[in-house]
Amino acid sequence: MNEFKPLKDAYGRNITYLRISVTDRCNLRCVYCMPKNGISLLSHNEIISYEVILRLVKILSNHGVSKIRITGGEPLVRKGLTGLVESIGKTEGVDDVSMTTNGTLLEKYALELYTAGLKRINVSLDSLREDRFRRITRTGELKDVLSGINLAKKIGFDPIKINVVLIKGINDDEIIDLIYFARELDLNLRFIEYMPIGGNITDTITSKEILEKIRSEFDDFNPIPPTAGNSVSKEFGFKDGRAVIGFISPLSEHFCGDCSRLRLTALGNLRLCLFYDSEYGIREILTEQDDEAAFEKILDIVQLKKYKHNFKEKAKQRKSLLWANNFMNQIGG
Repeated sequence: MNEFKPLKDAYGRNITYLRISVTDRCNLRCVYCMPKNGISLLSHNEIISYEVILRLVKILSNHGVSKIRITGGEPLVRKGLTGLVESIGKTEGVDDVSMTTNGTLLEKYALELYTAGLKRINVSLDSLREDRFRRITRTGELKDVLSGINLAKKIGFDPIKINVVLIKGINDDEIIDLIYFARELDLNLRFIEYMPIGGNITDTITSKEILEKIRSEFDDFNPIPPTAGNSVSKEFGFKDGRAVIGFISPLSEHFCGDCSRLRLTALGNLRLCLFYDSEYGIREILTEQDDEAAFEKILDIVQLKKYKHNFKEKAKQRKSLLWANNFMNQIGG
């Protein structure tokens, strides 16, 4: 029997987490994700197949990758997704399968997904005001997302994480309203610093600013000691235990030193860092009959992973942000 060989990068970081973008399509047009007129979508033949996804998951799970997140675009617009979720969950070595969704189709698929083995979801929700929700997403109905969240909670998804991107002058006045919303439903609310991928830039609200705002409203808001596992979120809670509030700070406090993730794009490329545009095609690698031979080639690619992103430096160049060639829907977030 071969000795276990973990998937490590050139800096000795164990890669244990794979984010998979199953589609570049989305039924929303969020202002921080894609341009107003949309983008040129991949053809059906260009989108990575479920078979190739499962082959990659099988190979990497033999070398320490145990955490899989399904993303998009909006993953729930792709047919047959429940079957993929079930197959990934049954893969030996995988012990955590989750999904990030915009929530608009969650009410339709929540029970099906839960039955297939999905127990954790992240729902993107940037406003609790219908008019503002439409301004940020450019389409969609807030009530659909709220109905999906309520049903998911009733079915038993746990935790349900709500991802909020605050944009100065657009929704940063809803911080406290969102806190009360999370406390009412006992949700895990996460504020994510706005990242101007693709050249869409506006002022970022830092996690520190958000934290100060919350503490001005609540006296019993304190840090929660980190638990085992790799999390990029710094978490806080209340004395009554209702709701967990997290902060993801890729700009003001990068967490690159503990990075354990890879991204598979909808085109079938490995992306080693969200903030670097370099991508590496792996379809041909996965035609290798021998799993270990394919793994060694993937391992060679992983050695190219940077120690830390250079986003903060580039973001200062406000007049020349076209360095980010892909929009979030193509990358998988």
